[in-house]
Amino acid sequence: MVPWVALLLLARACCLPALDISQCIAPLGMETGLIPDKDITASSSFNNDNVAPQNGRLNQEIKSGAWCPKSQITTESTEWLEINLHSVHVITATGTQGRFGNSQGVEYAEEYSLEYWRPKLGKWMRYRPADGREILPGNTNTYLEKKNHLEPPIWASKIRFIPSSSHRRTVCMRVELYGCYWNVGIVAYSMPKGDIRSNDVGLTDSIYDGQWGEELKGGLGKLVDGQFGGDEIREAAKNLAWVGWRNDSRPTPPVITFEFDKVREFSAVHIFCNNKFMRDVQVFSEAIISFSIGGRHFQDEPIRYASVSDNIFENSRNVSIKLHHRIGKWVRIEMRFSARWILISEVVFDSDVAQGNYTPESSKPTQVKDKTKVITTNNVPIPTAHQDDPLYMAIVVGVLTALVILLIVAVFLIIHRHRHRKCFASPLAKTTIAQKRAAPENYNTCGSSMLPDNKMIIDCGLDVKSDEYQEPYQALKCAPYFSYSTVLLEMKDFVKDSNTALSDSSNYDYAVPELSSAPLLTKRRLLDDSSAATALMSDHEIDMETRRSCAGSLRSKHSTRSPSQQEVLIDLKRRLETTNVIEFPRHRLRMISKLAEGAFGTVYVAEADGVPEYNGTITSDRRLVAVKFLCHDASLKERYIMEEFERDVRILAALSSPHLARVLGACRSPPLAVVLEYLELGDLCSFLRTTVPPSLATLMHVATQIAAGMQYLESLNFVHRDLAARNCLVGKGYQVKISDFGTDNEVYACDYYKVDGRIPLPLRWAPWESVLRGKYTTKSDVWAFAVTLHEIFTLCRRRPYEHLTEAEVLENLSHLQADDDLFECIDRAPGVPRDLYEVMTDCWRRDELERPTFAEMHLILQRKCLALTT
Repeated sequence: MVPWVALLLLARACCLPALDISQCIAPLGMETGLIPDKDITASSSFNNDNVAPQNGRLNQEIKSGAWCPKSQITTESTEWLEINLHSVHVITATGTQGRFGNSQGVEYAEEYSLEYWRPKLGKWMRYRPADGREILPGNTNTYLEKKNHLEPPIWASKIRFIPSSSHRRTVCMRVELYGCYWNVGIVAYSMPKGDIRSNDVGLTDSIYDGQWGEELKGGLGKLVDGQFGGDEIREAAKNLAWVGWRNDSRPTPPVITFEFDKVREFSAVHIFCNNKFMRDVQVFSEAIISFSIGGRHFQDEPIRYASVSDNIFENSRNVSIKLHHRIGKWVRIEMRFSARWILISEVVFDSDVAQGNYTPESSKPTQVKDKTKVITTNNVPIPTAHQDDPLYMAIVVGVLTALVILLIVAVFLIIHRHRHRKCFASPLAKTTIAQKRAAPENYNTCGSSMLPDNKMIIDCGLDVKSDEYQEPYQALKCAPYFSYSTVLLEMKDFVKDSNTALSDSSNYDYAVPELSSAPLLTKRRLLDDSSAATALMSDHEIDMETRRSCAGSLRSKHSTRSPSQQEVLIDLKRRLETTNVIEFPRHRLRMISKLAEGAFGTVYVAEADGVPEYNGTITSDRRLVAVKFLCHDASLKERYIMEEFERDVRILAALSSPHLARVLGACRSPPLAVVLEYLELGDLCSFLRTTVPPSLATLMHVATQIAAGMQYLESLNFVHRDLAARNCLVGKGYQVKISDFGTDNEVYACDYYKVDGRIPLPLRWAPWESVLRGKYTTKSDVWAFAVTLHEIFTLCRRRPYEHLTEAEVLENLSHLQADDDLFECIDRAPGVPRDLYEVMTDCWRRDELERPTFAEMHLILQRKCLALTT
């Protein structure tokens, strides 16, 4: 297991979204079965059944226990075992074993070599480690794994193990690959070959695997390997981190051209440079960055960046250049010299796949020098609109009239919204344009939910009929915390009598905007929930025996569902009245690393002293916490900012579940911040990818805890909207708590996708109604929970819909909207139990009413967990 400290300590360059070799160590699926049998092939097999290539899985005893080639092996043998990963991965280590065969085997490979293939190369390449030896050491017995760390790593979509032996012998192999998915998007880069300094320090890209010449073409190497050079140039002879050029060795400045897998939208590029100016090495004086769709002709108006010369500090540094959302599939970087040498170690791009269709640039026509053929501006026809053209005048008048009408409507809506501001949970609550577009016909400016029987809304005093969809609430634009997707409940004017309070909703100024259908604190809602739950349970066909047991357990405790939910609401009301969020002294917080950053603020992982326990006592032990700061552009001059901050934090602190990350305190002096619980091992996604694979019972225990936390939120009609493994924290003993730290974490930026220009959505986790209609309910969380189960039982090493692009996932969801029977569920991975997968498919039903509740899911998982542990 990777220690939690290793997940938090950051290297100097980790602020860049580069490949982190230290985290790219997960087994890719030979042992666990995530790599299917059809993707494992061989040149031959001694027996196509007992020792076939599909049996060559590390630590597995399948049939005769390994893959064995047909011929005996020598140094000249070309037998191979091939693994097809389909997409490009970074391979950082390989593991091999012999054939144990239930202690009957005696065959193993003493040495082997590797070959790899990826689409851009188009051919098989022999792997050469940094020491230049192609032969890797193999096994000395049939049962222990021999693990070889690959320096440099391999970028490959297919890889072959080629056993060899100094003397003729029969060999058998079981293998595993270690690494991670290559999500950077760079398929190749080209550049001039580096030069050699006078002290014989080679500054060439020695690990480059493309075509070699004066120009390196079509490969990958040092600039994307995640290795950052140190301050000393001589270190290049040790860690091979720097590539450098001398200004008098070539007539033109060095140019690096990067090719990407798809047309992308670029926001920034980070170039890690050396600045040893005492040795004639400095950061480039100017960088000229051009973009191209087709790769042959680059667009006009490149981005020019002039760097300020630093003759004081000789440390290496990162140079970040904003790219202003330029579009291209090829990016060319030309660097101008400011000293004799330019040395760079790593180039990292911030980019997203561009949406839309783009055509390659065409060559520019050359200007004709013959004056007789030059068309002067006087002869160029200029299209003009005749003043007496009635159609033209009609269009102009129509456009102006439409603009005036739109302006009047906008003013009316602003005035109307201002007058009814008291209907909002927060005076600063703002619904984004993207959200209004998500469901324009159902948008209600009052912001409160409707009663199921179309009754008048008491708080707002409006006679409005019930809508199918209630616009999601966006708490405080610069909310100082992650509040389970900013879902809040406001209960300000409490009365002493709880029964009176529940029977008379007019005593509350409430807003539960991300509500499924009806207000939370109404007596009618509480009475209706029992019959609705019973009807829902009768319609489901998942594990009917378990469902009947679930219903029986509920009826044995309560005659209806209402009392249990009523107890939860009363307890929440009591906690809201008595909760006092303590002031957390800022001097007790020591920031360790930045966890996430976005429009809502910045989250840091910090070490804290004096953390309050659940019982209110203050512990002297140091704990890891998450500190969420209010975004810097929030104006503290407005009086109600502090009031909203205090109220929202108090509401979060009132939530009481051992499976939710709790509020520990607040820093009320600017900058405003809230201190939240954080667990030692970080987010569940990173943990499962890097740890030793847990047992099935342990994974079921993890899933049960998440279901328990979501059941609590469901009882309050709170909607999370981004439930996934990345938004769950894991601690010692596999303790799990639900949070929302992954939304703006750059590590998971590829999990979010913009649909029709709206805010990024977790497309592969979201149901069709959320993506296509902007509708969020507790049943949309149920859909996401089933996807989270897929993550858990595949150890987060297989993306949902891994064989589909984002556009294809969107198209797949549209089939469910059209109800044309063309929708495809996420395939069952080998690690997912078959009976659990049947439950998951019910969570992906088109009709949300046919999906199970979290209460039912929790009971089902509890029973399965109990069955695995007994």
